[in-house]
Amino acid sequence: MEEPTDQDFDEHVEPLTPSPNSEHGVLEGSFALACPLLLMLAAALNPLDQSDSTPAGSAGAGLTMEVAMKLLLSGAVGFVAVLGWMLCPPVRQRLAKFPGWILVALGGVFLVTSAAAYGPAATVSRAAAMISCLYIVFIAVTLQFISLRQSLQCVLVGLVLHLIAAWCLYLGGGETAVYQEELGQTLIIERMGSTAHPNSLGRIGALAILVCLGLWRTRTRPLTPTMIATMGFVFVISSATIFESMSRTALVSCAASVLAVMMDRLTNRRGLALGLCGVMGVCLLMLTIGLLSEGSDVSSRVVAVGTKTGDVEELTSVTGRTEIWAEAIRYIAQRPLTGWGLNSAPLLLEDFSHHTHNLLLHALFSAGIFAGICVAVLIAWTVYHAFTVVDPMFRGIAAYICVSGLFEDTAFETFPFASTLLWLLVLLAASVEMSKSEEQLVGDLTQ
Repeated sequence: MEEPTDQDFDEHVEPLTPSPNSEHGVLEGSFALACPLLLMLAAALNPLDQSDSTPAGSAGAGLTMEVAMKLLLSGAVGFVAVLGWMLCPPVRQRLAKFPGWILVALGGVFLVTSAAAYGPAATVSRAAAMISCLYIVFIAVTLQFISLRQSLQCVLVGLVLHLIAAWCLYLGGGETAVYQEELGQTLIIERMGSTAHPNSLGRIGALAILVCLGLWRTRTRPLTPTMIATMGFVFVISSATIFESMSRTALVSCAASVLAVMMDRLTNRRGLALGLCGVMGVCLLMLTIGLLSEGSDVSSRVVAVGTKTGDVEELTSVTGRTEIWAEAIRYIAQRPLTGWGLNSAPLLLEDFSHHTHNLLLHALFSAGIFAGICVAVLIAWTVYHAFTVVDPMFRGIAAYICVSGLFEDTAFETFPFASTLLWLLVLLAASVEMSKSEEQLVGDLTQ
């Protein structure tokens, strides 16, 4: 299979070329500068939550300095989004095409149902619904002024900046440097904290690897020593973060997305051999660690490599998520039409890890059955499109969303995480790609 090029990767993006010596050209140039900067800042700052890097602060409530920065960033994003919506008809056209209009419908459901949000979380829920809508429009505006590849590069820069800051704080020590997770009455596991919850840090590392690998697969220029060194740095710091955060969901999601990105390379004999060697190497490593660990039972040592407690029940219950899902479903049954509002789970699920830990349940819990239908349609179309396009980046993001979405909220947070930004980017970029294909088909039929 022929490897996609930059031209193939961005064929559905038509950045506007600023018109010199005109107010219109100056405005377009301002958009072309503001959009990448805001996208990079969103990827770097939105995951920031030191209050969530300790077990006691998982509710994420209160106006802290971090929340204030993210609110200011959301205000700037909203200004660009509204201005782009008003002044750029192609932005409205992009959102009017599938799957763009599904995203618009989802944002509308978030807004409408926020009127009936759970009382103590009502203000936050309404703000989160508005922020989600603004980011959907902002991504559409961004894709109008810079290419998809440039947008992904901005997200990668933001992720790497966050990882660097996280490691500086982690190595420097401090109250939030280490997250102490209580498992049972006596067992405490220390995980990497610093800038956010360990699971969030693991997701950042996994997404950085995914984007870096996807950009490498779609390059047209040969690798230079600088590019190789940069990629090596990204892979090292990201892998170390996944390891230190002990996030198994991030590890599995990263493996699935990498496999999806490289899928077309595994269809030949050499690719299959490399893949088999990789699987055997991982199994051998787990067995070796298990045999060298303390204890007398070999099977229990092997199980311990994939668990924090060494108990196989931790795996069969998906680290307690089965109980969390049951509790979330109980709440959903109480308010199936309106849900409880975005970011209400930290208050209502205080004794159940503060989150639904599932993408579809997150939508149902937050905004009811209509939001759940919209998210289900987006997931189903993402999977379908991933099997029908050559684009390795779309395949990788689709795999990440599906795998991570089984065990984490993954998308549509109060302040959109990088996974949300990446999903919105490929969805809204694909809407233009689809419309061009439809127009070409109509033209062929009328000739």
